Amino acid sequence: MPRILVVEDEDHLAIGIKFNLEAEGFEVETVGDVQAALTRLDAAARPFDLVILDVMLPGMSGYAVCESLRRAGSEVPVVMLTARTLVEDRIRGFDAGTDIYLQKPFDLEELISIVRSLVARRGPSARPAPEAAAAPAGADPAVYRFGAAEVNFDTWEARSQGAPVRLTNLEMKLLRYLVDHEGKVVSRGELLERVWGMARAPATRTIDTFMLNLRKSFEGDPSRPVHFLSVRGMGYRFVRDRRPGDDAARPRPAPEGAAEPPPPE
Repeated sequence: MPRILVVEDEDHLAIGIKFNLEAEGFEVETVGDVQAALTRLDAAARPFDLVILDVMLPGMSGYAVCESLRRAGSEVPVVMLTARTLVEDRIRGFDAGTDIYLQKPFDLEELISIVRSLVARRGPSARPAPEAAAAPAGADPAVYRFGAAEVNFDTWEARSQGAPVRLTNLEMKLLRYLVDHEGKVVSRGELLERVWGMARAPATRTIDTFMLNLRKSFEGDPSRPVHFLSVRGMGYRFVRDRRPGDDAARPRPAPEGAAEPPPPE
């Protein structure tokens, strides 16, 4: 039975989440502060399969819990709950290593769907099996290069402009999928299904925020991307090498942090 830790200091909300997840067949524990969460995560005889984490907690933020998990090498999926709506807050959450950033008040059925998807996606190894990526002749075939960046999909190490880039588990999976579909337009729905393992989109701008993070990590000018392109009303397209006419042909990006219109159904 999958085990879930709920870190939430509002008792009524923690009890409601626990009751509904247990009704779905999950084993659920609840704690109300950061220290208790870190103690349970450390001392658990059997690892948790997922953590539901409130951002605003007594003494320390939920960001600190997520950062601590990632520093320790844990890849347990984290769903972050918050009333904060600014894009900067979402970016901070994803930088800390969260998988999904869900704004309060949220739909309970949506949370349950997200939990099911993340737990089902988690197998013996959270990392996808690496596939061969195109590389220059004589180079390490596991290393993929574009622009001023290089990514090793065997070791999950990345560099841009000669400096190391820290990517989360999901950012690397998203980059891998875009690289494997270089030049093609991929919709948000396809990315949610193939990368996140979700049948429907959460009510957050999850993918847009992840793409913004990839642009900040690898683009010379994130406001005018040449590799991670938005195709308005459709989705995204990854371009390895800048080609003549790309400036005129590529869609104009939305201002940083601005929501882009969703693709047609």
